[in-house]
Amino acid sequence: MSQFVERMLATVTVAALALTAAGCSDAGAATASSRASGPVVYSDQHAGYQAAGRLFRYVATTVTVPPRTLSYLNSGSAFIGLNGRYAAWINVDPGGGADSVGYAATNVGTGPFRLAPRVGDRLAISIYYDQRGHDYFTATDLTQHTTQTVRLAAGGINPVFDSARLSAVVGGTVPPPAADTRLWQFTGSHLTTYGGVHGTVIGPWQTSTLIKTSDGTPAGTVVASPSGLSNGGQDFGAWLRHQ
Repeated sequence: MSQFVERMLATVTVAALALTAAGCSDAGAATASSRASGPVVYSDQHAGYQAAGRLFRYVATTVTVPPRTLSYLNSGSAFIGLNGRYAAWINVDPGGGADSVGYAATNVGTGPFRLAPRVGDRLAISIYYDQRGHDYFTATDLTQHTTQTVRLAAGGINPVFDSARLSAVVGGTVPPPAADTRLWQFTGSHLTTYGGVHGTVIGPWQTSTLIKTSDGTPAGTVVASPSGLSNGGQDFGAWLRHQ
């Protein structure tokens, strides 16, 4: 089994994990966006934002590939996803290289894009559900001017994608850095609902901050969390926090 498939199968488990919605603790409030309208969602994997309260058919963002700062076991990848009973998502690994950008859909399959970004390359990634049984995964290296779109059957006959997520994935136990360290910067983020309503991460829908804590609950120590949203809700950073 290739390292890429192993990583994507691990992400399948990540995507299936239940997250805990709760009020923001003092530790979370220090690093969460005050503009997020929904409750903070605590996780043992994700740091970013989740949109909910609508049915979503499209999520897109742009990221710049950073050097790897976490081990492969901790992932450290950038993640966008349409989520529900069935999920569709794209992962981008830090450090770049062949097989570092991948797509997956629940009960359908996983695979790498034919891109080999370098550290510093800007990638535009998006997922589109056509509401007729197909998911379209697109990754474009804006620096090298290469692109690929993959079409897969959606994971269900009529999948209901009732949330969308943009985040950094930080698994397992991570030694705290000496100072807050940015893992990823997300820019130009946009979402679209089944009914054709367009917006940024901030809405018009309920937006929750995703915070990774040491035990996935509000009682745990904050390990990674996002910056506040800027540029009308299009941009944010995902940060590993000094504890």
